[in-house]
Amino acid sequence: MSTPLFAIVTDGVPVPIDPAAAVQVQFLTVDGVTVLTPLRAVLPTETPAANWAKGLVGILYQAPELAALVSPSVMAVVIGPGWVKRFVVDVDSPTVITRSLLFIRDFAITEMRNERLVLLANTYFPGVTLTDDYIWQKILVAESETGRDLRVPLVPTKFFALEPTLAQIAALPPGMPWEIDPPQDYDPDFFQGERWGFMVLRNKPVIDVQLVQFIYPSPTIGFYTFPLDWLRIDKKYAQVRFVPASSAFTAPLNAFLMQALGGGRTIPFAFNVEYTAGINAAEYPQLTDVILRRAALKILEDSFLPQSGSISADGLSQSLSFAMDGYRDMIDVTLYGPKGMNGGLMTAIHGVRMSSLGN
Repeated sequence: MSTPLFAIVTDGVPVPIDPAAAVQVQFLTVDGVTVLTPLRAVLPTETPAANWAKGLVGILYQAPELAALVSPSVMAVVIGPGWVKRFVVDVDSPTVITRSLLFIRDFAITEMRNERLVLLANTYFPGVTLTDDYIWQKILVAESETGRDLRVPLVPTKFFALEPTLAQIAALPPGMPWEIDPPQDYDPDFFQGERWGFMVLRNKPVIDVQLVQFIYPSPTIGFYTFPLDWLRIDKKYAQVRFVPASSAFTAPLNAFLMQALGGGRTIPFAFNVEYTAGINAAEYPQLTDVILRRAALKILEDSFLPQSGSISADGLSQSLSFAMDGYRDMIDVTLYGPKGMNGGLMTAIHGVRMSSLGN
């Protein structure tokens, strides 16, 4: 962890601090709920880079503070005469890697600076310094938007029908995300005609299904657990069919009885399904590329660039233009293919669609 400088600013103007003033610091969790360290005094000479006259307060961490600070970030509360300022401090650890679903923070920021932003910065916002935190935030937003647009988990994700226990969460592979996908309804036609028990899961592509239970009448007690060798799964389209195979059907015909008792009506939340779904990003190299392009576009959008302009001085003139709509169109082609056509990542992941979304 580096030694931080806290810029004490009010209304965008640095606040000069009297060297004789009492300045204190305290660390809390980012949500401000838990106090991590007690208040302690800060000296104007605490760090070489501190400059109280220009509103720069430097903090030299003490051993108890270092032991109390938790990764990935904490809140620093700096208190002076007549003001209180709060800051977010990143806490680096050699054993805790800051990452998103697809990117390691340090690597992604370096790639953005060296490959994505160097030409844009020199052309459109020269002399502007972008902080690592700012770039990382744009990457996180771009990643979230891309996953939502593609309607797919960007990494293998475990889906529980009911709130998992701590033991179930602890049993997941390290770093695997999990979500709640509510139980499936029982349809009166579930075993009718040629359907053979047909169910469509809400997230795809499916990697595997670990559990299917008929949970009527209690949602917390599996009334009957289907043998896994009954399942026939179309993983790409998340379709599950139940075909009685090697395992005998030893339970009573509860599904058929419930259809009769329910008068042929749908029974809500009757099937508890636990499964893993998501993509392997290594199979879609365009995915990380489009996320970083989106992050670069968001940085440009924050710059409020004009569509076109010109620069002139001493007989030298230069025109510049940036068509953000055209840049967005390039990203959309990667995601959805050319306008009016099935293609791009959407089709590669979900298959051909009846209508062209996102175009």
